Amino acid sequence: MVRVFLDAGVLIGAFKGEPDVREPAFAILGCPLLEFWYSPLLHLEVILQAVHHKQADELKFYDEYFGHANMYGDLDRTFQIAAPDAKRHGIPVVDALHVAAANLSRCAALITTEKPTKPLFRTSLVKVVSLQAGHKGSQTIRQLTGA
Repeated sequence: MVRVFLDAGVLIGAFKGEPDVREPAFAILGCPLLEFWYSPLLHLEVILQAVHHKQADELKFYDEYFGHANMYGDLDRTFQIAAPDAKRHGIPVVDALHVAAANLSRCAALITTEKPTKPLFRTSLVKVVSLQAGHKGSQTIRQLTGA
């Protein structure tokens, strides 16, 4: 199993994104070779709008994902790792926290919908893979698993 951390854009895109994000996101979510990890911060980031707007189907989708994924929950350690990386590379705070959680949970990659030109891609803590880079889900899976 290959550990991966999906950012909020991938999860939100899987539920209600355009086909160029939704289709590869679903391919990744359906891959039995991947083990999914998240942090409490990602969980909160993803569900806030769905809760606020009472989107029951969307919440059910996220509950299904988080119910089967693994959580890395040491927020103190996440902040200790994220702060220097954010300062060094100019990574926005939430992205830096996701990078740190992915690193600490020993993920092979953080999969995002951010463009490869964003500061997030400057980190060396975890490999960052963008669905915006024209990656199809199958390409991303092969890249990560070799399958």
